Amino acid sequence: MRKFAIAMVLLVAGALVTGCAPGVTRMADPSDGDFYTEEEYQKLKKDQREAYCADLLSAYGDAQDCVAESGDALDGERTAIAALETSLADIRPQLMGLRSEVEGLQSQIAYFEGLPRMYMVEKGDFLSKISGLEEVYADPNLIYPDWELVIPRDWPRAYTVKEGENLWMIAKRWEIYGDGRMWTEIFEANGDVLSDPNMIRPGQTLTIPR
Repeated sequence: MRKFAIAMVLLVAGALVTGCAPGVTRMADPSDGDFYTEEEYQKLKKDQREAYCADLLSAYGDAQDCVAESGDALDGERTAIAALETSLADIRPQLMGLRSEVEGLQSQIAYFEGLPRMYMVEKGDFLSKISGLEEVYADPNLIYPDWELVIPRDWPRAYTVKEGENLWMIAKRWEIYGDGRMWTEIFEANGDVLSDPNMIRPGQTLTIPR
């Protein structure tokens, strides 16, 4: 738009300098960028020349106004760009901090994804010890939104007797039956290893019927 306005100013100024002459039938419209040629200038009649010169002056004034408006708009755009650059400079440290956090999270994710998915039980191991190993669960308190966690729902089908327990106590455990009176279910299901319900020993693995 600004280039067009400048071209308009130059063309109008050129036409003013060239002058006007009689004898042209068509009507040029300087406001639309339509000007007489030099040959047509020479053929213009006096009234045509006066009218055309007035149109040129009007178009010249409009073009100057357009250039001025374009300059104001350009100044406004420069001011807006400067404001954006200032805002960017203000938030750049925050962006750098976020980038550092993202890189840290990516490093942690890569570490977790590299943890083993299988573990070979060694002598002296027990589940709470295994689950506490860094290479198994790393930090159990470190979880992230959108993770999908597997929630085990299967009830145990076997139970290892602990020191001081009896069948009533085992049956009463919430994960077994939650009712001590169901101890007979355990006794009957383990008839191959139990002959007396009062004679169980630590370390025995009993089948829990379901």
